[in-house]
Amino acid sequence: MQTLTQNPKIGRLVGEIAAEFPATIPFFESVKIDYCCGGNRTLKDACALAGVPLEQVLDALGEIQRGPSRGPKEETDWNQKSMAELTNYILEKHHSYTRTATSRLRILAEKVARVHGNHHLELLEINGLIQQMGEELEGHMAKEEEQVFPYLQAVEKAGGKKEGIPDPFAGGPMDQHPLKVLMWEHGMTGEEWIQLHQLSRDFTPPEDACGSYRALYEGLRELESDLHRHVHLENNILFPKAVAAGIID
Repeated sequence: MQTLTQNPKIGRLVGEIAAEFPATIPFFESVKIDYCCGGNRTLKDACALAGVPLEQVLDALGEIQRGPSRGPKEETDWNQKSMAELTNYILEKHHSYTRTATSRLRILAEKVARVHGNHHLELLEINGLIQQMGEELEGHMAKEEEQVFPYLQAVEKAGGKKEGIPDPFAGGPMDQHPLKVLMWEHGMTGEEWIQLHQLSRDFTPPEDACGSYRALYEGLRELESDLHRHVHLENNILFPKAVAAGIID
């Protein structure tokens, strides 16, 4: 098994580290290192982007590896589970939560922008981003539920044989490849969160914020945290499993 700090300058990708050592995820969250949408960056590049000293991160990762009993534990090692188990978990845990949370936040964002937008103009843009992101996430999840996940489960159940199973990845230009589209959409959502952080001062409500205003920012913080884990499971575990099994070219 590789160590957490092996070859950080030339090889270890943040997403690979998070997938192999799930106990690193809370640490990456705490220092704002993107391990999900930006999981294809090397540890060195991810540290530079987050503005965190590489040596500080290496020390922390070494501590996590040396003392796993002291750090947070994941209940399930998804690397050892089937794609059917993983996709069902994503659907039940993350898709369900995302739909409920975005529906609530879209209502809150519209209300807060209407009531406080005259004095806090950034709320108008925040509302627009939340409405847009809600629609995009719904379309994104529908693609996974109707095309991608059923195909992965069906081919896995057939022992890797694709004959007779409609392939959503076949046909069309490469830039419309469903997996490439899904990965691109993950990246677009990441960009929207960057804008939300900037506009909201990292979800810090002003002193005159009402209960709904504060609930909006807290809800955004919770949704972002869940989406990080959601996208991590897909980008860093599920999709690589499908590629390694030859299900996705």
